[in-house]
Amino acid sequence: MVIEKKNYIVEYDESNSYMSDVCNYLDEKMDSIMNFFELDNLKYKRKIVIYNDLEKYKNHIEQFFEYQDYMCADTNDGNINMLSLEAAHKTQEHKNMTLDFLKSVITHEFVHICHIDSEIDNSVENVWFMEALATNLGNPEYRNEITFDASDKEILDFHNLTDKYDIAYTIGKYMLNNYSHEKILEYIRYPKKVLNDSSIIFDEVRKYSKKVGK
Repeated sequence: MVIEKKNYIVEYDESNSYMSDVCNYLDEKMDSIMNFFELDNLKYKRKIVIYNDLEKYKNHIEQFFEYQDYMCADTNDGNINMLSLEAAHKTQEHKNMTLDFLKSVITHEFVHICHIDSEIDNSVENVWFMEALATNLGNPEYRNEITFDASDKEILDFHNLTDKYDIAYTIGKYMLNNYSHEKILEYIRYPKKVLNDSSIIFDEVRKYSKKVGK
């Protein structure tokens, strides 16, 4: 089955009867996300591929890095790839995934797409910064501010970081509340600048997170 919209095309199995509902949810969130990035349209229409077969999704992931059980969606190939509810329920991490959570995941991934399309210099990758924005703009209702003391090296090695998404959310919330929108957009467009400032940012957020006290 296929659903085609202005900025994306969804490919899914006809058994996934909830996909129209998911697309409506994404459409409701899309304008505010794109406005944040100051985008009128995506550079090209993205595919959203819904995997009913967990093994096929694992094979897709392993083109880029080792699959881990928490993984249920990604933008590694420039499109949105994600597990269906039925496939997610076959994993340990997402065995109780709800439709509301799946909706939040697709919105999170759409933030990544907008981030990618906004980059002017994409010579470096800052996963922590992409996740800081995606957790705050895409699905903040599923994240918590936390106290953390992870080192710069640990944060930069994001995939191996404990509590990675809550740390990213805490960093992102601090930046969105304390940095100008213009500065955030500069960091998005020129990733080297946020990398160069990362130690300063991390020090600020560590101090902030201690005040949060969660």
